[in-house]
Amino acid sequence: MITGVFMYEQLWVMITLLGSPLLSTAFVICLTGIYFLLGIRHPMGKEAAGYRRLLKKYLLLIIPALAISMLGSELLKLAFMVPRPCIMCPAPGCNPYCPITFSFPSGHAATSTGIVTALYLLLRRRRYLPLFILPLLVAASRIILDVHTVTDVAAGLIFGFLITMLVWRYRKRLYKWEDEIL
Repeated sequence: MITGVFMYEQLWVMITLLGSPLLSTAFVICLTGIYFLLGIRHPMGKEAAGYRRLLKKYLLLIIPALAISMLGSELLKLAFMVPRPCIMCPAPGCNPYCPITFSFPSGHAATSTGIVTALYLLLRRRRYLPLFILPLLVAASRIILDVHTVTDVAAGLIFGFLITMLVWRYRKRLYKWEDEIL
């Protein structure tokens, strides 16, 4: 019989997976595939061409933002070497979700923030502001699962946001090469 505590824990595990760098990479690969599939169809209708242009801009924003934030968070972890608040298994009282890596900053928080920030910057509609709840939920899940501290996830949220904003700031240079890249 599944207890309420187990179900509660599994909910937070599923939420934390939404910020996983591995899942984010798979997401970008799928979007890239969709982009190329939209280009296969000849002649392309106006609606499909519009989606393809928007998707190209999103890819040109999200790929460098995610790459820099993932690499940057790993380098910062190695630079600061902040231990995790959890005990790795197989020690007594261990946390089964405790990774081997260092803690500061949270890569899950940085990744999820980058994805949502990039989407909002391109669409620029207030109705998409509630999407920022997703990175906050991912950050909360990391704290609840006891694999990060509040400082770790706050730094990850800020880092993911700033990296995406920097890429956005220099996007025109990326867009100059867009026809050659994609």
